[in-house]
Amino acid sequence: MTTVANGTPWLASAEALEQLAGLAQAPLREGNHVRVLRDGALAFPAMLAVIRAARRSVCFENFIFAEDPTGREFAAALERARVRGADVRVLYDPLGTLLVKGGSIARRLKRARITARAFRPLSFTVPWSWPHLRHRDHRKLLIGDDVAAVVGGMCIADHWSPAERGGSGWRDTSVLVRGPAVADLQLAFERMWRRARGKVPESHPTLALPVATLPPRKGDATVVVVGDRPRTHRVAALYEWLAHHARHSIEISDAYFVAPPSVFSALLDACRRGVRVRLLLPGRNNHPAAGAAARRIYGPLLEAGAEIHEWRGVMLHAKTAVVDGVVSMVGSSNLDPLSLHRNYELNVLIVDAKVGRAMHELFESDVAAASPVSLEEWRRRPLPYRLLESVTTLFAAWL
Repeated sequence: MTTVANGTPWLASAEALEQLAGLAQAPLREGNHVRVLRDGALAFPAMLAVIRAARRSVCFENFIFAEDPTGREFAAALERARVRGADVRVLYDPLGTLLVKGGSIARRLKRARITARAFRPLSFTVPWSWPHLRHRDHRKLLIGDDVAAVVGGMCIADHWSPAERGGSGWRDTSVLVRGPAVADLQLAFERMWRRARGKVPESHPTLALPVATLPPRKGDATVVVVGDRPRTHRVAALYEWLAHHARHSIEISDAYFVAPPSVFSALLDACRRGVRVRLLLPGRNNHPAAGAAARRIYGPLLEAGAEIHEWRGVMLHAKTAVVDGVVSMVGSSNLDPLSLHRNYELNVLIVDAKVGRAMHELFESDVAAASPVSLEEWRRRPLPYRLLESVTTLFAAWL
């Protein structure tokens, strides 16, 4: 791995960090502690612990907050926080919650006098709400007392609950963050809270927090909070930059891999430079059309030397990357048109060798539970599959 003068990997150098922050249009925050949380088995207890510890405030934002056993457990924890005197605010996407059984838990929250706000509600009888259909709040964020935050890809529904607790056990990843970056996550929540009521203009300057308002240092990780919204393309730009500047390895887990041409070309270029590019993708996708569109573009990657593995479990829903073992990205953004061009998304970019090692080990364990896809196998796929892939790829391009 290429290093700078003091032995630091180049991607962790001051020059690289400055470029990454510029693409994210967000400040670098040093001194954070970051813990990687695999699946609901670890993430849900960590999130509930953040809620239980909160005395002043809980800010909760999620694409799906379902009326099912998992949702009711979180709702009960939020209710107890409010009874303790904490200011509890919940931001949810009403369209996202339609994707799961049971519907939204918002009515229960409101009965408990918790401030629950729907992000840009839709109504068939209100035509001016229809343009919001394509721009949804796909983010997943929890903050307790401005000191601890959880960011990742997990919604609040039984899909993410462990099988031994009656859930589906979807594979996903989140991170628990403590330190100065929590203030940026709080600011990101506040902007979406106001935006849900149309009170924040879409074109606005990047805000900076005074250093005095930042939480104290808690660790060694440098974190950049990457908030993406329609037409800003920050996450796509970061993936493209990381692929162009990787020196050793790129390890990506993604639920709906329909990468835009710029990112796709950058990954091909990395393969041709000798970078080991590995992708972990669902074998069985909860949205079959997305899975078909992804398989359509396997060929050029495999020909260039990329390694593609398909998850053998129920569903791989993680959206993560680790590059050269030192730069990691975890959050809500899929490498697909909806996330990269249409939705509001939230990710954290983490520069830290320890976190990178944890992410790499997690990727290795996932690959061991996946099936490799060979170029020969891909070329022999049946004609009906190819036709479906062509149709779904055209649809993805339209998005």
